[in-house]
Amino acid sequence: MKQKTFRIFFIAGMALSLSFSISTGASSAVMPITIDHFVANLFPQATHYHWVVNNSKRETQRETIIDINTFVTQKEGATPTENRFLLLFHDGQIFGAQNIPLNAIVDCGPDEEEV
Repeated sequence: MKQKTFRIFFIAGMALSLSFSISTGASSAVMPITIDHFVANLFPQATHYHWVVNNSKRETQRETIIDINTFVTQKEGATPTENRFLLLFHDGQIFGAQNIPLNAIVDCGPDEEEV
């Protein structure tokens, strides 16, 4: 049962990443590959992992902020752990990453000036 659930999450994650790359334009088609490399490098000992885009916001032509959740299994048969990150892409490459709480309310929009 766990394998079937994991496969469903994996397929859903891949579908979301494909729809994300299509919706943000051809120039950002490399972003899902870059996110995959980010997660693989962050969890090199993982037996399985997948990630899901929660939200994204294009700041400028060259910058995009992406809110993702990762699901990582460190050992075969273990329960996956979930993490959440904000990624700043600049020219299609990750320029910065921040681990944030799973229940954080994130607004990927531009900062407002304080009065």
